[in-house]
Parts: sequence; C-alpha cells; structure tokens
Amino acid sequence: MGGFFLPWILQNLFRYICGANQLQANMPKIYALPILGRLIFLSVFVLVFTNANAQNNVDSLKQVIKSPVHDTTKLKAIGYLLNNLPNSAKEYDFYNEMFRRTALHALQSKNLHPLVKERGYDALAVYHVNKAFQSMQTDYLRTIKYLNISLQYYDPKYFVSKKYAWGGRGNVLICLGVMYNKIGNTQQAINNYFEALRILEKRKDDSSTSYAYQSIANLYKEQNKYKQALAYYVKAYDIYYKSDKLSYQDNIQKALLFANIGKCHQALQQCELAGVYLNKGLEVAERLKDKDLLSELYFNLGKNADQCNGDIGKAQADYQKSLSYSTLPENNANAHIAIGQVLLRQKKYADAERNLRTGLDVARKIKHLEFQKQALEHLSVLYKQQRQFEKALEATQEFAVIKDSIKKFENDNALTKKQLQYEYDAKQSKMRLEQERKLSAVKLENQKEAAFKNNLLIGLSGALLLLFAIGYFQYRNGKQKQAIAQFEKKSLRQKLLLSQMNPHFIFNSIDNIQSLIHNKQENEAVKYLTKFSSLTRQILENSNENYISLTEELAMIDNYLVIQQLLYNNNFDFKVNVEDDMDTDLILLPPMLTQPFIENAIKHGLKSKEKGFIFISFTFKDQKLVFEVIDNGVGFKNENTGSKKSMAMRITQERLAWMSNESDFKVHVENRVDDAGTVIGAKVFFEIPYIYEK
Repeated sequence: MGGFFLPWILQNLFRYICGANQLQANMPKIYALPILGRLIFLSVFVLVFTNANAQNNVDSLKQVIKSPVHDTTKLKAIGYLLNNLPNSAKEYDFYNEMFRRTALHALQSKNLHPLVKERGYDALAVYHVNKAFQSMQTDYLRTIKYLNISLQYYDPKYFVSKKYAWGGRGNVLICLGVMYNKIGNTQQAINNYFEALRILEKRKDDSSTSYAYQSIANLYKEQNKYKQALAYYVKAYDIYYKSDKLSYQDNIQKALLFANIGKCHQALQQCELAGVYLNKGLEVAERLKDKDLLSELYFNLGKNADQCNGDIGKAQADYQKSLSYSTLPENNANAHIAIGQVLLRQKKYADAERNLRTGLDVARKIKHLEFQKQALEHLSVLYKQQRQFEKALEATQEFAVIKDSIKKFENDNALTKKQLQYEYDAKQSKMRLEQERKLSAVKLENQKEAAFKNNLLIGLSGALLLLFAIGYFQYRNGKQKQAIAQFEKKSLRQKLLLSQMNPHFIFNSIDNIQSLIHNKQENEAVKYLTKFSSLTRQILENSNENYISLTEELAMIDNYLVIQQLLYNNNFDFKVNVEDDMDTDLILLPPMLTQPFIENAIKHGLKSKEKGFIFISFTFKDQKLVFEVIDNGVGFKNENTGSKKSMAMRITQERLAWMSNESDFKVHVENRVDDAGTVIGAKVFFEIPYIYEK
C-alpha cells in the first residue's frame, strides 16, 4: 500500500501548473493566464468526491477531523478537505497547518508502524507542495524553497512503496524545473528536468514522463533549437497522448502539443508538416468546443498559409476565423493586426488602416507593447505608400518609443531574474549556515557527559569554521567588487567610443533634411530621415553590446556614409566590398571600430577634392579579418597621422590593443602614389579581433 496524497495533489494539480509553462512558451503571455486559471479550476474540481455534493463533503470531513480518530484517518480527512477548499480561503491555511501538526504527531508515536511513517512523511511533503502552490504566482523563491523541502520528504527510505516515493520526487523535480526557468536559471531547470525524466522513465509513469519531455522541449524551443524541441514534443505525444481516453485537460494539452509541433516545423520552413499538425490541433479544439484554443490555432494556420505558402487569401480567412472565435482582447488585437497586414499587401488601404487602428487601440488598452509595435510599424508603411508623410513620421516616432520601451522591459525583466537568483543564492547560503549551527547545537547537547576538553575543542572548531566562512565571503566579495570595477571601466570606455556622433553631425543632418522638405524633395527627405533614424538607433542599441554581427556593422557604415554624402553635398562616392564567401551573420566583432577611420578619411582626406571616392573592404588574410579604408584625397603629410588623428581614433586604437592583448597594436597608414611618385590618396588598414559563431 503506498501513500495516498501524491496522486490527488501532484498528479492532478501540479501537472497543470507545469503544463502552464508550455502555455506561456507558445501563446501571448497574457493569454496564458486565463487558460491556466481554467485548468487549475478544473483540476481542483475533479478532486471532489465523485458521487456526492462538494459542500456536504466539506461538512462531513470537518466532523471526521473533530472526532477522536487515529492520526492516519485524520490525515486522510484533512487531505481530502484541502482538495475541496480554495487555496486562497482563510480556512485553507488553518487546515494545512493542522495537516503538518498531525503528521508530526503521528511520526512521534512509539513503535512507529512503517505504513504510519510513510503516510506521515507523505503528508509533510504535500504540506510543502500546498505552500509552494500558494506562492507560485507571487514569490518564485519561496516556491522553490518549499518544493526543495518537499523533495527531502520524498526520500525512499521513509516509504514502504519505493516506487511511490520515486514518483513523488519525479513530479516535484518537474515543478522545480519550471520555477528555476522562471528566474532565469536555465541550467538548473535542465538538470531538474533530466533527473525527473530518469526517475519517471524507470517508474513507467507515462503522464508525468510526458510532462518532463514537454518541459525539455519548451527550453529547446526558447533557444530556437527547433529540431531538438521537435524530438521531445514527439516523444511526449507518443508516450501518453495517443490514447483516446484522455481527460478534458489532457485534450487541451494535446491540442497545444500539436500546435507546438506545427510551429517548430513552421520555423524550419517545413510548411506542409506544419499545416498537418496545426490541423490536428484544430480537430481536437473543435471537438472540445474551446473558443480560445480555436482562435489560437486558426491564427497559426493563417500565419502558416501566409509566411510559408504565400496564400494571403487563406491567411486572411483564417485570421478572420481566429477573430470570430476569440473571447480575449489580446487575441482580438493580434487578429486585427494580422488582417490589417494582409490587406495592406493587397493595397486595400482603408480596410487595412481600420483593422490596424482597431488592433492598436485594443493593444493600448491591455498595454501589450509587442502588438502596439507591430501595428505602428505597418501603419508607418501604409502612410508612406499613401504619401501621407506627416502621419508616417508620427507612426515611426511612436514605433521607436514603443521599441525602446520593450527593450527596457526586457532589460528590467532580465535584471529582476538576476536579482531573484542572487537573493535565492544568498538565502540558500544563509540556510546552510543555519543548518550547520543547529547541527552543532544538537551535537553539543548529545555530548553533555563528554569532558570539558572535548566541549572546548568543538567550540574552537566551530569558531574556526565561522572565521573561515567569514574570511571566504570577504575574499569573494572583494573579488566581485574588483570584477565590477573592471567591468564598469570597460563599459565607460565602450560608451565613450560609441558617443562619437557629435552634436554638429546631428544638427547638420537635421538641417539638411529640413532643407529637403522646404524644397519639396519629400522622397529624398524621407530617405535621409529613415537613414538618420536607423543610424541613431543602431548606435544607441549597440552602445550596450560587446559584439555585433558584421552584417549589423555594414548596415551602420552604409547609413553613416549616406548621411555624410548629404552633409558634403554629394561631393564623394563610396563603395563597400566584402568577400563573396564571407558569412557576415556568423562573424561577430566589437561595434563601431571602423567609423572613426571612415570619418577621418572624409573629413581630412577629401577636404579639397571636388569629387572624392571612399573604398572600404573587409577581407580574410591568413584567417585574420582585415579592414581597409582607401581615399583619393591629399594623403598623409608624413607616416604619422599627426594632427589628423582624432580622439576617437586614439581611443579605438587603445581598445583594439586591449582586445587583442597586444600593447603595441598598430593601425597601418600609408600614402598611395602613382608611377611618378605623386600622392593620389591614403590607405588605412588593421586587423579586427572577431568571433566566428558556428
């Protein structure tokens, strides 16, 4: 006979909490919460006795608890009662504490029977699971703490049924993995999932093993490793969801599992397979008559038809169906924006604007930044195509503000996760020290009859241990402070370098764009405004990055040179050359290394030329990335750049020296001469430290 609390609590309730991680990974964040709420409600509902009224059960169970019964009977009654009470009810905490006290009382009995011992530890484990469930939406660290305590009680040595104890550990480990992932500790989440998988596969618990597979798949999907994610989603389906005898909640999960498989195939450009699995999910959702599931699946079918097959007619029809089934404002916003995008491509501007505006209004009401960004981006394109430049500029500016807000939110969220992880580590350290002190106290109490010498020796050992711990923490804190100071120093130098776009450049660019507008050169004005806005954003965004791709660096160079052409009245041309076999997306380099040297070539090299030319190239020589800038200007007066070497160039050279670990790092400069020895320009070149990301 095994324990009896685990199937009622962990398998029927916490499997849906773990399932919520899949919902959040595959649907808009706000959409996940109502579905999760319904699942939790239903999972609690099925725990009520099958053939009786719930309130009668509650009253009957309370009478049993008050009567003089054996501890194991009382534990069983309290366990059932807790499953009939909302965890937010005032009585819930009262009876959950009674659950713990009764379990402790049972474990203190003389001549403890193995089955009584098993039920006592089972109840203590579930008590902490209940506490974890109460805090899971508000305090991730507290939830992790309670789940770890529950894990300690599911030790097979306390149980007659070892298989049951291992099942408890497996289920708790899955939930722990979900919570660790929420605070950004991905590695610990992975460790928990695979440990749970090892346990549950041996126990042949198909439903829990399936949830472990899905949790692992979700992690791979978050990392854009779609093939690995697919492998685990398919395993989850094969092991559990092939059955036709699934509960309502399991069928919801089955539909979402099909949707996940379809999305992975879609990301891998396997359009036909994506459609097959999305339609399988649709069949399940139609059988369940779940409107929000239907809305979600029709939206993804429309996306598949649009992005994979280019069938905008089917895409529009599916988006309309998604809108018709939706009961949630975020789904309404998403569908309206998608419909507006399709209409825009068909040049049905009035209908497109109406749908995009409706989606934008709903997104604003629910404060959904991502949907606002999408709507404004499409509205900007729409107004440009209709030559409504004032509205286009307004939409572009608002789009930029929303994009900045999203980036700030992501940064704040990352910081919050790091802070939670830091606080958790600190609490764990404090708990370990507290446990050590309690252990020392117990040892001292058990050794009262020992000699004074032994007691003194133990005391001295404890003091030395404490001193060692204090010394270690002080040493570690000192190292951390040094690392932070060094990082801040490097960040300051990075930001100093990336602030080289001086006010004169900004004001002159704006003045020239304004002149184009006054001269009725709207197309040119929009072109240069777009370039200037893009360049400004690239510099601001990359100021916090240590490395960017060569593709991004080339885009910045192009925008910068086009703006400089406007400032210098188009008195020079330029060309940027990259070797054909060079994969610019995989080559990472520190941002804005090249701009000071390009600026120097324009400002000084071409200052007296009526028509200048700038040639820029990125090449590989002996597996080294070489940057060159060549002009047809006046050249250098001597081999040193002399006064023509700007502060930005000097800082950049120092930065290159630091990154390459070469204190004598050289930026090579030379004059270009013709056959007669006349200077016909200048050339600057140097090696760029880079990373090749396979």
